[in-house]
Amino acid sequence: MRDMQIETTYLSDLARAWASGVQGAVPAPDGLDADTFMRLIGQQPVLQTLVPCLDRTVLQPSVCRRLDQEVEVAERRTVMLLLELERVLPALAEVGCRPVVLKGASLALTVYPRPEDRWFVDLDLLVAQDELSTVYEALQRLGYHFSENAAAGELYDRYHFHRIMVSNQGVCLEVHWAVTLPESVYSHDLEALTHGAVEIPLGGASFLAPSAVDQILHGVLQSIADGFGDLRRLLDLHLLDGRLTAEEREQLCARARAANLSTGLWLQYFLREQILGAEAPAFLHRFCGSESAMMRTMEQLGVAESCLTGRAERDRGYADLMHWVCVPRNLRGSEMRRYIFPGMGGLVNSGLCRNGPLPMWKRWRLAATRSLVAGRMISEWARAAV
Repeated sequence: MRDMQIETTYLSDLARAWASGVQGAVPAPDGLDADTFMRLIGQQPVLQTLVPCLDRTVLQPSVCRRLDQEVEVAERRTVMLLLELERVLPALAEVGCRPVVLKGASLALTVYPRPEDRWFVDLDLLVAQDELSTVYEALQRLGYHFSENAAAGELYDRYHFHRIMVSNQGVCLEVHWAVTLPESVYSHDLEALTHGAVEIPLGGASFLAPSAVDQILHGVLQSIADGFGDLRRLLDLHLLDGRLTAEEREQLCARARAANLSTGLWLQYFLREQILGAEAPAFLHRFCGSESAMMRTMEQLGVAESCLTGRAERDRGYADLMHWVCVPRNLRGSEMRRYIFPGMGGLVNSGLCRNGPLPMWKRWRLAATRSLVAGRMISEWARAAV
């Protein structure tokens, strides 16, 4: 397999140029394979964000045309989803619900220079648990329906933190009552999230968006879940960090500790420094008693390159390894066991119960497979830590 170091370096160069506010194209390095690079950047949901920095002289005209079409489709999807949000929010307000808009839509409208610069594919709304039935009914009147069957829906209600609804036009909307699994070792202070939400104008109305602190912590949760394989999260962090006050930085530290997210937050900033070239803030040094050893381990594991190449998507177990790295040391053993022998919540989160509970023989087969995967990942971690 061809070494992709030149292509990953150029992708990092584009991200650094974007983070530094550089205008115009970033010259491509000698030896860049255009086809390999286009596959690489195509795996990351940052195309519409970084494409203005791309050196088109290394691309064939047909590739440039296809690239422009893909960017146009992505931007139109963002606009369409925001228009749908404008349709949904008044209907929910009529039944007395003002949800907090999470993730992509909220970030697009609060921290990016243009909403079209932020790639996302669905809408995420956080509502109080006692409002769920009212919200579901209001959305159904707008043409939404649940994506899973009744049996799977009951499992999601009990073991998950959101339900997925789809409109007649194909818009995907996640209704959240939390942002972490009930059995997760991580947490998120929902009361602080709700009380700290800020009102943002949208069309002729407004919506509630999480504070910068909550956006950062939620982004860390998502990065841990996907194995730190989404470059978009680092771009989000870069914009959000620039908005933090000294008081909010202290708040971020305290809440990260309380949520078991200290190492995850440190790793998110470490990757931002490695890939975007932005120096990590001094407050993060408090999180690691042996920060230099942690940095060496992360460099040996190649987490920055893994982020750029999307290793978590193709290497089973890598995302779980990143989770174990982030878990407090005294909880790692139990989390590894829970990976091999997942409870119902873990099975639901892995998408293995879409048609109801998993038969016991499949659970044992899953445990055997995961034991081998865990052994391989732990061996890699041990070698990197030497």
